[in-house]
Formats: sequence, structure tokens, C-alpha cells
Amino acid sequence: MPQNILILDTSRQEVESLREIMEKQGHDVMAAYGANEAARRLRDKTFHALIVGPRIVAEMGQKVFAQLQPEASGVMRLVLLGAGPREDVSAAAERFGYHILRHPVSPADIAEALMRRDAISAPGAVPGGVGSGGPLAPPEILGESPGMRRLRETLLAVARTDATVLLRGETGSGKELAARFIHCHSSRSRERLVAVNCAALSESLLESELFGHEKGAFTGAHRQKPGKFEYAGKGTLFLDEIGEMAPHLQAKMLRVVDDRKFERVGGNQPLAVECRIVAASNVDFSKALSAGRFREDLYHRLNVVSIQLPSLRERPEDIPLLVRRFLRRFADKHAKPVGDPPPHFLERLASHSWPGNVRELENAVERSVILAQDGRLQDPPLPVAGAQGSAPDLPGRFPAEDLTLREMRKRVLAPREKNYFERLLLAHKGHVSRAARAAGVDRKTFYRGLREYGIVPALFKIRRLPFK
Repeated sequence: MPQNILILDTSRQEVESLREIMEKQGHDVMAAYGANEAARRLRDKTFHALIVGPRIVAEMGQKVFAQLQPEASGVMRLVLLGAGPREDVSAAAERFGYHILRHPVSPADIAEALMRRDAISAPGAVPGGVGSGGPLAPPEILGESPGMRRLRETLLAVARTDATVLLRGETGSGKELAARFIHCHSSRSRERLVAVNCAALSESLLESELFGHEKGAFTGAHRQKPGKFEYAGKGTLFLDEIGEMAPHLQAKMLRVVDDRKFERVGGNQPLAVECRIVAASNVDFSKALSAGRFREDLYHRLNVVSIQLPSLRERPEDIPLLVRRFLRRFADKHAKPVGDPPPHFLERLASHSWPGNVRELENAVERSVILAQDGRLQDPPLPVAGAQGSAPDLPGRFPAEDLTLREMRKRVLAPREKNYFERLLLAHKGHVSRAARAAGVDRKTFYRGLREYGIVPALFKIRRLPFK
């Protein structure tokens, strides 16, 4: 799963080397070249992980861990230590909750470390908080439409049981939020909530991530590693995008759900499953079952309680409430006070179909706050009207003989092309290289298109906070 990562080191060469590794793995990366700069960035932005390089550790020793501790609380912390580091430095790294990697490090080592939830947990943390020092705070599920009221009632009723749950809904509709809501209102709320995105990992990596592996189980398995089923303990395991799971793993999952037992990869000792399973997917299971892409027996085991989350276009009456809440949050975050949204602002938002649901609306509101001038909101930067369906209407009559081919293309295709660029940047969080690859063109060609339509990639670099 893509993460926001901060890399800290005084060596620019080391930072750029790590940045290249992280970006190739799909992460969004920011660099800091000193402890003060890193602390400032941690205060200003929310990161999934902090990676501390070997040069600054050699220069500052354990002082770097102490200096970053207030800001790094609750963030996954990795440190790269060179050969033969002082014992006090290694001990301090562990004391401050850092996962130690030996330098030089391979991309696979970093990828595995980032997937280890126990790298997040600070010493003495309560499991439910995963590094926060206490149970997770129950999230607020916003909306007063009939559909959202029914959803809250259903989630509360389900939370009080131990039933397996399957959450279904479009991308951005709030499946992670619903999973956290269930966990926080359950009897397991003081235990861990562990999330795994089944679509983000290869089959072999996902198998090891879920079930763990024994030392020597495969090349590179230098030590025994517990999986997420073990780490979740008596808490909740959230399996996101389970509809993308490979058939081989579906068979193993069936045994877990049926027998509540599993073995680590390369092992033969049965281990008990004590956690509750909450799964989620945006897959159309009727089609997946018919096509043989998903096991029918596993589907029925997971589908004990099925909850469909409404899309945003099914509850447009909730948009003003959501917009006002997002405006307050992002005005505080960016220190840019804005007034109540004017009618034309809300009307423009209400006219959009929101294929990305609440997540897309949230990003649009944050961009509007960033672009606000003197506390006044401008028209939200949305795709042009008509981009979701038929082509936009031409002004006046359209006598073909009055337009050149170039003029016709400019009037008809340009709005769609601008929308195409915006949606690619939105999907790839403003990362131009990845968006260009998805478009099948080089970076230079993609930039030329952005300049033509006045699109600023930085405005799309807005991270969605987990479980917000």
C-alpha cells in the first residue's frame, strides 16, 4: 500500500538512493537533511514512516532519536545502522521504538520492514493504539441521510457480536472507516486493529504477510517472522480488497475461517486464530463467482454479515455537511481561515458525480482551501461538467463547415483531455512520473500537456489520512 515516507540523513547521496528505492515501490517520499528539519516536517505533515539514514546516526549518535521522539510518536520508525555500530546506539534505537536494518540494505529488506506492523509500536504502547499509547478513538461516520443513519445502526449492531463481516462499496466510500468503527465499538476495542491490503502485495508476499514464515522457508527468510493473524492477537484483522486475493491463498483462508488454524509458510505447527475477521472489497462478487475468480465456499464463510456502503452520489444531501467539516479541518491544518462556503461553491460540488466518493470530495475541499485567497473560496477545481458522460455541448449551433478540424478538436476534446490529466494526477496523488507511465507517455510529454491546461501537479499531492 502506498505510504508517505520521510527520509532523514545528512548524506544527499544516501537520501537520493533511498528515495529511488521508495518511489519504485510506489511510495510518496519527502527528504530532510537535518534533525531540526525532520522534526519540522513531522509537525507539519502526517507520515506513515520515518527512515533515519546511517550518516546522521554516525554523527549524532543516540541524540537524533531523542530529538525526534516528540514528533515521531505513532510513526513507524526505521533506522539504517552501518557495520559495528556502538552498542549504546543500537540499544537507544530499540528503546525509542526503531526497527533496525543493517546497512547496506536491499529494497526487499525495506519493503518487508514497512509491512511489519510491530515496527510501529512504541515501547509500552497499548496494543489497540498501535503506537498511540491507548485504544483507537472511535471514528465519526458523517451523514444524516437515511442511508447513513441505517449504516450507523447496522455497524453498531454488528460491532456487539463476533460475526465475520464483509464490507462492500466503491473505492473511497469509507470501508476502512467502517472497519475501524466496528472494532472501536466491539469488546475487542483495547486489542489491536491490524489492516492488510490484499491487492497491494504479490501472492508470495501476501502469504508471508498474513501467515508469517519460518526461518529458511524461502530465499531471504533469515529469521522467523510472525504474520498478521498472530500479530492481531485477540483484536481485529481487516482484510481490505479481499476480492483480489489469489486462488491459492483463498484456499488457505478457507481453512482459517473454518478451522481457526493455520501454519506459517515453511512450517507444520498449527497455530490458533483468535482475532475477528472483517473483510472488504469493491469487487462485484456475482461476476467474480461466475468467472471462477473467487471461491464460492470462502465467499459464503466471509459473507456472514454483508454491509453495503452507499456511494456519495446516492446521498447528495450529505455533501454540505461533509464539505463544512472538511473545510474546518483543512483550514486549521493549513492555517488558512475560510468563511462558510458560498452557495455557488456547494452547487458546483453537488453537480459532480464523485466516482471517488468521499475521498475525492475530501481532496477537492483541501485543494480549495489551499487555493483560497483572503479567506474567500474559489470555484473548486473539479473536472468539467459533462466529463463523466456525454461530451460537453458546443456553444450555439454546430455547423461543421464553420469550424476547422483543429477548432473542433479544441472545443470538443480539450475539456475531456484536461479531465483526463486531472484524474490521472488524482489517482497517482500528484506523482507525475507514475501518472505519465499510466498514460503511456514520457514525463516530458506529460508535463507539456499539464502546462497546456494550466494544471499544477502539486495541488494533487494531498494524502488521505488513514481512517479519516
